[in-house]
Amino acid sequence: MRKRKTVGVPVQVYNLGSPAGAQMDFERDELWSRMDAEMGKKAVSLPVFLVNPNQMNMLYPREYRRALDPERIRPLLQEEVEREARERDREGELETRREPQEGEQDLFDRLKRYEEEEGWLKYSRVVAVGLYLRLGQHNQQFQDQVLQLGDPNVRTAEAENAFLNHQLPTIFLCCERIVNWASRLGISHHLVMDKVYYHELGHAIMDTLPDGAPNPYLESWGRIVEESLANAVAFRCFRGREALWVQRLIQDQPAEYRGYAAAGQLLVSLLDVKFLRDWFREWLHEYDLYWWHRIEYALARLERGAWHPEVARALTEVLRNLPMPLTQIRSHERIDSQNITEWRRFKRRIARAEPWIHQAWKDFAKHLLIEGVS
Repeated sequence: MRKRKTVGVPVQVYNLGSPAGAQMDFERDELWSRMDAEMGKKAVSLPVFLVNPNQMNMLYPREYRRALDPERIRPLLQEEVEREARERDREGELETRREPQEGEQDLFDRLKRYEEEEGWLKYSRVVAVGLYLRLGQHNQQFQDQVLQLGDPNVRTAEAENAFLNHQLPTIFLCCERIVNWASRLGISHHLVMDKVYYHELGHAIMDTLPDGAPNPYLESWGRIVEESLANAVAFRCFRGREALWVQRLIQDQPAEYRGYAAAGQLLVSLLDVKFLRDWFREWLHEYDLYWWHRIEYALARLERGAWHPEVARALTEVLRNLPMPLTQIRSHERIDSQNITEWRRFKRRIARAEPWIHQAWKDFAKHLLIEGVS
């Protein structure tokens, strides 16, 4: 049995001790032909290590071990939708924005009590199935412990050396969990493997956070955005029946992962009212009164505090029908791709991002969560 995967593509795949790793076939044309150029660029630069559940449990960062159970938070989300509806009615009457009261908790503060151990225990086998990780943060003692948990019958000295000497980001796949997930649904484990691999490549594409910068993933809203966008990257690789099965796989995951479809419904940049006002002043006068009134109406609702996702969805549809500068709203590009670009830019500049930029991403996360769970 070959203990290191030697593939006909320039991608490094090593088995660190997973007996089920022998079933992972990286030579299949469909695995690579579904990728776009950006995914392929990451694939040829990131090694893949195949691990067993015990190894994955040790590798998975403790601060990431949180999961929101959709069934448990659905009543809270419904309350939030109803509260926002009441606020919209009030703002429509008073035409003023309601300011938050001191000490008042927002949705994400209230969600914290649902991020408990039971949620992680319920979903860990479909979350800790893949991992994108910067290895440089761990010392050699930790890496030795990971190796000791592997099956020596399927681990080679070459795989050990690659793991111990690699300090850059890498991808881990838990092969036993991939096989078990596929078995529970009665589908090919290669479909599950491909979906998980693409998802982790999505995290790699979005890895722009500078060293020492605050990590938005540690906040529930940041985790919702990151995981939903990573699933959007994975889902767009599939078509037809395969796409339906990938949607079924995502249905098994916690609430943070389910906003992948909603990520393509509105542009997050439209949630930044200050940006919109400054930008629209430059070109809005060029259009006829019909478009001017529609856009002005939407902006006025945003400034009065109307629920951003609802209004921004309508604004997205208006703007995609207008011939506007491609350097701003790129009508030829997928909406989810533009949101991924904006997320990368936000993470890169997060240390100096203005408060209203953070609020825009929180509003976007709320949109992803409500639409994904509903």
